Amino acid sequence: MKHAPALPRPTLAEVQLRFADWRKNKKHRKRIPEDLWAAAVMLSPEHSIHKISRTLRLGYTDFKKRVESHQSAYSSSTDPSQHFIPIDMPPMHSAECIIEMEHRNGNKMRMHFKGEANLDLQSFSESFWTGKA
Repeated sequence: MKHAPALPRPTLAEVQLRFADWRKNKKHRKRIPEDLWAAAVMLSPEHSIHKISRTLRLGYTDFKKRVESHQSAYSSSTDPSQHFIPIDMPPMHSAECIIEMEHRNGNKMRMHFKGEANLDLQSFSESFWTGKA
């Protein structure tokens, strides 16, 4: 199954120019188009809500609600177990092995094995990613 390539994230300056252009050409009291809101929300992983709302001249509370709504919709629609890639490894390992994992929520795990380790690494790793440990 092929996936579409990820679109590049716009920069804050690019979105600021888009908002300035829209404001210059808009009719009085017209609502901000959804594509501009979406572009602003896409900036939230790299910039604070305060910085984005101040730079783009958006209401802080309204913008924060949109970011939170987007984050909750994204987290509820992406089940980590659907994206888990099985590791095809034999259950017995006789070499030295270091496995490091870091979840986007900040959790980290490091496993270091020497000699033989009789563990079900796939189940162990899967429990880390799904948070059911």
